[in-house]
Amino acid sequence: MRGGISAKDLDDAVASLQVLGGDLPAIALADALNHTANQANHALVDEIDAVFDNPTPFTRGAIRILRATPKRLEASLWVKDEKDNASKGMAPEDWVAPQVFGGPRSDKASERNLRAKGILPPGLFIAPAEGARLDQYGNMSRGQMIQILSGLGALEYRAGFKGNATESARSLAKGHAQAYFVMKRGKVPIGIGERRGKSLVMVLAFVRQPQYRTRLEFFEVVRGIAEDDSRLEANIEKALAKGRGANPRSG
Repeated sequence: MRGGISAKDLDDAVASLQVLGGDLPAIALADALNHTANQANHALVDEIDAVFDNPTPFTRGAIRILRATPKRLEASLWVKDEKDNASKGMAPEDWVAPQVFGGPRSDKASERNLRAKGILPPGLFIAPAEGARLDQYGNMSRGQMIQILSGLGALEYRAGFKGNATESARSLAKGHAQAYFVMKRGKVPIGIGERRGKSLVMVLAFVRQPQYRTRLEFFEVVRGIAEDDSRLEANIEKALAKGRGANPRSG
């Protein structure tokens, strides 16, 4: 998912840079393009805030800028496709793209683990149920999800280490293996239940694959900034002024 910003069709503004001479025109134009890309990034964050309900910092920081250089006079904006420790097995592109194009939600790591264990039936996904603990962003508490996966023997860590509940005294004291179980309606699995003492709640529901409608106007926002000639011309003028100040031979 990429949106580009270049100075095509701005011949007069680009020509004005030539008074700088030498390498400065390309340097100044790259600076102007990057400033415009920063403005597009701010506009995209505003769009994310408007579309998502209380977006996480990870989602608000999902945009990456590939900056222009004097040798490559185009700046680009991407939705990050890298995963990190905060991504819960997904890259930002995995959950932002369905908001841009519409369509089905991608698998979460927890869903892949539950399927591999034979707990989550093929074709179904998980959603927080009434007993789920939600974080400040309305998402399933990571701590509770780890407890559920551990209790069901479906928690896999890196490098072959497994954090599943065992028969050890320490593990039994936590009670996760006894607390979490697959709830069924007849013989059909419908979710994950949690039983603690006399309390019984459903914490995860098994649902059909979530489908998203197009909501995030990524390309429209970037295009609106990129095709705003007055904005880019103003940024070129600022770069031109900066270049003249850096070059005493300029008038």
